[in-house]
Amino acid sequence: MSVTKPTFLVLALVFCSVRFSSAQVTAGIYTNGFLTQIGVGTNPEENFFGELRLFAGDDYNNFFGIEALGQYNFKRSDWHNISGGLMLGTYEYEEGLRVGLPVLLAIKPIQAHRNFSVMLEATPLYKENWALRGSMGIRYTIGSGRQ
Repeated sequence: MSVTKPTFLVLALVFCSVRFSSAQVTAGIYTNGFLTQIGVGTNPEENFFGELRLFAGDDYNNFFGIEALGQYNFKRSDWHNISGGLMLGTYEYEEGLRVGLPVLLAIKPIQAHRNFSVMLEATPLYKENWALRGSMGIRYTIGSGRQ
């Protein structure tokens, strides 16, 4: 698989930069019923934040893919965040890049624990044809933030 080595290098860079910085990091898992993704990202409470997602296949759907998302928070509150941005992804079963415009709703249902959120996402995708992907998942923010 030709994307394995670059993917490993990107992940190693992300984890090392998180380890040696004081920034918050998020970890999440998302599914749309057909594809499951595992994501690692920056602090979603900032105006701009990013996330890197890997497809987590199984016996039925063993495709590999990677997506990078850049998001802007349109609305932040104690109970929810609404953000939108740009997604670029590449997949084992397709040639080239797929482009998307994800819109995320992060619901923070536990008042005493705002680091946990339930995610709802709608992403119009384009690569030769338009498609709409809806996903849901959970995300947890780890770290103490900047001191």
